[in-house]
Formats: sequence, C-alpha cells, structure tokens
Amino acid sequence: MDATSVSISFTEGASSEVRGVSGIKINDTWILTSGLLYTTTSDKDNDALHLIRSLKPAILTCIPVPQKITNVRVSVTSRAAPRAMGTNERSVEDSKISETCGTICAAWRCPLLSDTLDNLFHGWSFDENSEKTDKALLTIFLLVRLHKDEQAEFTSTDILEAEECLTHLLRICQLLETPRRGVDMLIESTPFGNPVFIDSISRGIVSNALGTHDCVMLTDANAVPGCEGGPVYVITTNGSKLLCGMVIASLSWCRGEWVDYTLVARLFPCLMNLLNKHENIENSVSSHADVHSSLTEWLDKSVVLVRCGAEWGSGIILDRPTGTILTCSHVVKEAPERRVRVVFPSSSNGKSSLSISSVWAKLVYRTARGQAYDVAILIVDTQVMDPTLRSLKIADREAENGEPVVSAGYPFFSSTLPTITRGNISRASACMLQTTCCVQSGASGGPIVRATTGELLGMVVCNIITSRTLYPRLNMAVPMAAIKQSIGDYIKTQRVEALSALTNQEAAVCDAWNFHLPSKI
Repeated sequence: MDATSVSISFTEGASSEVRGVSGIKINDTWILTSGLLYTTTSDKDNDALHLIRSLKPAILTCIPVPQKITNVRVSVTSRAAPRAMGTNERSVEDSKISETCGTICAAWRCPLLSDTLDNLFHGWSFDENSEKTDKALLTIFLLVRLHKDEQAEFTSTDILEAEECLTHLLRICQLLETPRRGVDMLIESTPFGNPVFIDSISRGIVSNALGTHDCVMLTDANAVPGCEGGPVYVITTNGSKLLCGMVIASLSWCRGEWVDYTLVARLFPCLMNLLNKHENIENSVSSHADVHSSLTEWLDKSVVLVRCGAEWGSGIILDRPTGTILTCSHVVKEAPERRVRVVFPSSSNGKSSLSISSVWAKLVYRTARGQAYDVAILIVDTQVMDPTLRSLKIADREAENGEPVVSAGYPFFSSTLPTITRGNISRASACMLQTTCCVQSGASGGPIVRATTGELLGMVVCNIITSRTLYPRLNMAVPMAAIKQSIGDYIKTQRVEALSALTNQEAAVCDAWNFHLPSKI
C-alpha cells in the first residue's frame, strides 16, 4: 500500500475547538506524523510536554497511555472507484470521510534535524508568537496506531511492529535520490487539521536541500498550519508520485520577516538514522527525479553570492570572459568603505561534492540611492573564477504577462547553491517586471529567467512591505530589455562611461520605481 495523507485531530477537554495536523498513513494500522501535534495539548499538561522534550535522539520510545494527548481522532478519505475517461461528474460519495480513533504509541527525535535546525535556523521562529511553538517539536516524529483495543498496553513487541512499518516506509522513500532543486513537488495535507480540507494539494518545486545529509528541504509549495505531518512527493517525468518527505514547518520567521517557504523533512536519511542503516545513508542516484535539471544546473553556474560589509545579496554572471557581474546597487551600498566579495560554488578541487570559493570584486558602477534603476556592475579576475561558471544569456524577446519564470538567489543564509523558486510574470511594463516568485531577503540581484529557455528576463530588486508585513510573492525586477544596451556597450568597449545610461531620469520610470516605502531586499 502506498503512503497516503490523513488528518489527525485532538479535542481539548470540554472545548469544542478541534485542532490537529496531517499525517502519513503507512498501512492499515500505523500513521506517521509530526511532533507539532503536541502543540495542541493544554499548557497545563506538563507531563506530556516533558516526556516529548526528553526523548533521546534516534531511539524509538514508547509513549505511556495515560498521557492526556495520547488519544486522537484520525480522519481518512475513502476514495471512490475511478470513473471512466471523459466522465467529469462528481458526487459527495467521491470523497467520503471516515473517522476512527488512534493512540500515539511511539516517538523519536531525529538528530539530523536537530543539528540542522540548530546550525542553519538559529534565531528562526515558527509561529507568529515565537514563544508558542517549541522548535524542538519540529525534530520529533510520532507514530499513531489505529485502535483495536483502546486500553491495550503498548509493548516491546509493538515497538518491533512499529520498526517494521517504518522499514516499509523506508523502502518507499528509497526509490529516489536527494530530490534535485527545481524538480516538481507536491504536498498532500489537511490545512488547519480540519477534515473538511483533507487531501488538499499544493504544488511547487524543490527550492533547496540543506543540512546534515540534506535532511531539510525548502519548497515554494504553499502550506498553512495543520499541514505539518503531511506527505511530500516528487513528481516524475511520467507524472507519477514518489514519496520523499514530510512537512515539518508551514510558517516561519527570520529576523522578523515572514519566510514563505515550507520546511520539509527528507524521510530517507531520517529513517536510515533511526533504523541504524548508516552504511547507505546516501542512497544511490536514480533517474526518477531527474527532471528540469538542466535549467537548475545552469543557474548554479551563473548565480553568485555578493557580500559587502554586513550586507549580502545575489549576483548574475553576465559575461564570463570579462568577469562582468550584475547586482543591485543597495547590495553594495557600503562600498567603497567595505570591499566587495563574490562567493560561488566550486568543483575545482576534483571532488564530487561542491565547496565554496570567493574572490574580491571591483565595483565598476552603481546607480545612486533612490534612483531608477537599482543596479551595480562588478568585475572579478577571471583567472581565479571556477572554470565551470557560465554567463546567463539575455532574452531577445521581452517578458509577457502570465508567462512562467524561475528565480534564484541566496535568501537568509549562505547555502552552497542558490535557492530556486518558480512563479509567473504578474505584470510586465517597459521599466518594471512584477513576479509571483517567492523572493526573500538576500535575493536582490538574482535573476528572473524564462522557465522554458532559461533566458534572462530581469534582475530582482525588491518586494512590497506594509507597516506590518513583507509580501514575498509580490516582487519587482528591472527588465533586462531596459538596460542591456548600456551593459552590452560596456562589455564590448570596457568604457565605464557606457554605463551612465543605467541611471534613468525619465519621469515615468522614476515615478514607477518611487512607490511608497519599498522594501529593499
């Protein structure tokens, strides 16, 4: 039986409020879900919280039945038989929901997730009220057993049964390698833990893989509270689903900024670690997940990290032979007092894994603060650049409203490779592109490329912030069509004077970029 999503809910005391999370149905008896189910318990239930917080790493532990949050309700969708091709009629019976009771029988803490969250997500919060959600719960997996005998004691024999079901789940997840960035991804979950929303689908791509054994994946697929514990799939070229992960965080904040990426635990290394199968924790390469890889690989070779003092952003290699890099003026605003460094992935050490290299860059030109356009030109010594780095080709045809695009950059932390996100052009004008890509702090200077060809359409500059919220999926970019002539003249002649036209003084352009309180990211 393939793993499917379920809803797990808990009614607190005499309250009518039902809260819960999603889960992965492994078989007819067992369900895997997130430790965040324990946030539904009363603050007074200190025994339950103490027990879950004191779990030893990588040890499957019995949960005593008397715990107040032991018993839960599990909702499962009973799917109707497939209808004939061409039949579109639907009925209530197509998605009949059945409900049964279950018991949280076992749990474990994943040390891979703990190490990754401690090292890469230090200072992050996972709730609007940072004190409400215990970050340690994100590293905990729970096993729920559907009831046969509600009062039955969970024994060591049942632990062996639980391990067998996890081994079965591991075999399912073993079908693919670490999902490549840019690959189509699907989340199946129950928003807000409410059975009415069971089997909700959210689509996106694998944006990045981070941490120990790439145990945490970022995706731009949308998730909301209650989606935690839901299964995450990679979509193959033939349209089939391969289980690869479980949602562990739907909402997060970094330095007060709402992060619109969903955090996913990659199940393969987490299960391998628990089941002591360390000898093969990096599973073999599989062709199942190898889709959309060419565009991602090209972006990896063309997008760099730009650091200047306390600021950082992204940059685009426009011309590899001359070492010309495009970024935002505000990214290098501390220059020349602070030197500019360009960081990029390097494979020149001859090893299969990538490392990080960096070189000093010279600031050739930048527009003044508050002027359109927000651009800067850097050059680096090509002799010290990794030989695999490449230029991004500027598009010959301008962007069109609605067309699919991909962006790449280095939000929040210095990952080895850029984070990828997919969206569309929501509005295109001669002086500004608006996109729905998930753009966060650090993405300034990153590219907007045509999803079908990889051609460069624009450079990310900023997104909108109100008095309270920054909106990651409403962002603006400088169209390459507006600046490519000046940059092309500079690359051909190496005359800095050719770049003076990058500062646009036209009233219409200035008005467009002078919207109220833009957030420079």
